[in-house]
Amino acid sequence: MFTKLTLSIITIILLFSLAGCGTTDQSNPNSAEASNGSQNTPSGTITDTTGADNYQMLPVISGKVATLKLDATADGTTQQIKKGEAMSITLESNPSTGYSWYAAISNIAVLAQMGEPEYTAPAESSTPMVGAAGAQTFLFQATEIGSTTITLEYKRGWETDVAPEKTITITVEVK
Repeated sequence: MFTKLTLSIITIILLFSLAGCGTTDQSNPNSAEASNGSQNTPSGTITDTTGADNYQMLPVISGKVATLKLDATADGTTQQIKKGEAMSITLESNPSTGYSWYAAISNIAVLAQMGEPEYTAPAESSTPMVGAAGAQTFLFQATEIGSTTITLEYKRGWETDVAPEKTITITVEVK
């Protein structure tokens, strides 16, 4: 667990250093980042604050936006992406119950998980609901041509002798 966390942190640091750490040139009014009203948030995503409808853009992986966005309906399907492209899988999750999604990739030479999954809390409504489900988003990048299978299990991490509550399997072909 510690090794996976350490590798994830190193990956994030390297990605930020390659992307210029998200810094802007405030002294240059012609700087694209300084003038477009975008902000880097602590979660590593960029939020557009210029329009009337604020929205969160897709996470950036190695300078690229996820080209394939999947959810639970992709269970049992075969998805195709190109080498170097990124994909995301967003699944409903409720960590207040102790359950979380865990991903396993059958061929890590073909597809790499980019960091830990990001949890997004449920949207605020007029009547907040304690314990309402949010979503976990996994990010992957195609690193080599080939085929692999992603198995996602919804379970409590400490319950080792219990079958997962849900299992999703997606085959990914990298061209």
